[in-house]
Amino acid sequence: MRKITVGLIGATGEVGRSFVECLDSHPYFELNELYASERSAGKRYGDLVTDNRAIGDSREKSIKNISEIKAEDNDIYFSAIPSSMAFEIEGEIARARPIFSTTSAYRYEPEVPIIVPGANEDHCNLLTVQKEKRGYKGFICPQSNCTTVGLVLSLKPLHDRFGVREVFMASHQAVSGAGRELEIRWSEQRSRQGIKIPKAIYYKDKTNEPIIEGNVIPYIKDEERKVINETKKILGRFAGNEIIPASIKIAASCNRVPVKDGHLEDVFIFMEKSSPIEDVINAWEMYRARYQKFNLPSAPSQPIIYLHDIDAPQPRFDISREDGMAVIIGRLQKNELGGLQYKVLSHNTKLGAAKGCVLTAEYLSAIKFI
Repeated sequence: MRKITVGLIGATGEVGRSFVECLDSHPYFELNELYASERSAGKRYGDLVTDNRAIGDSREKSIKNISEIKAEDNDIYFSAIPSSMAFEIEGEIARARPIFSTTSAYRYEPEVPIIVPGANEDHCNLLTVQKEKRGYKGFICPQSNCTTVGLVLSLKPLHDRFGVREVFMASHQAVSGAGRELEIRWSEQRSRQGIKIPKAIYYKDKTNEPIIEGNVIPYIKDEERKVINETKKILGRFAGNEIIPASIKIAASCNRVPVKDGHLEDVFIFMEKSSPIEDVINAWEMYRARYQKFNLPSAPSQPIIYLHDIDAPQPRFDISREDGMAVIIGRLQKNELGGLQYKVLSHNTKLGAAKGCVLTAEYLSAIKFI
């Protein structure tokens, strides 16, 4: 069977590199074209990326300028460009071809689903509505914010079985969630302090840089609003031609911490039905996603893992379970407010970005939607 040809937009950024890692030698998809900014255009991909994540034929590919994109040149596209650029570019591609995006440009459009594999595969049906309403031959299918994915997957089994009424979430988010440039600044700060670090690609520093090492930054632009709106949409009900958002009250507080990969979240919930701790853990451990019956290349064997260790989960030790494609939950307990609380950890650049986006495309391929 012929592989589906892929164009990757934003190939040289942090998430773009993760896409390349996922797509090189993929059994369904053939990574055909790599696109980036004018600064990278014409250069060999292997000369730009030296962190050993790009494997196979992609090292020899020449980067094309984003302005050179012709939608018909590939069967589908993946996008990892800034939202400020994405609205025009992704909308134009969708007129002719499907595009799977990690950006927020179209997430909140009523006929655009936010797909989190394992939480709301049935929302893919909204893509047909989108095509009809917009006159697209393709479609736009965005991934959720990387902070949202762990929260919604931890809530999904509980909302289905017990009904979730109220949620408060406080995040501790990895530096990689802010992109490659912030990782580089962090590396440079650690180097100046004499802290041994792995080799990294360096660019010219900027003034007024945020201080990462030994610090917590209690503000991430628009992050809390995104988590609230996206969670309600993702856990909402598909009603034929629209998504009716879940009627869950949500509060969120988001923080950046000096961790390389992995978003750890403290979650406090109040449910419609009171349930013993054992039943809640069972709901997580027995949960199965729709995509699991297809044995997809990027899918975890278990989408939710509960750890019983008193000090788990931890990004340093647990983020790579199921190759970063499962959410890891621990420390479930009752509290004096009459609700429950737990910790959830998710990989922000795998499940929360590139590989989660690829998994969505694999699922749509398996059900013959693409």
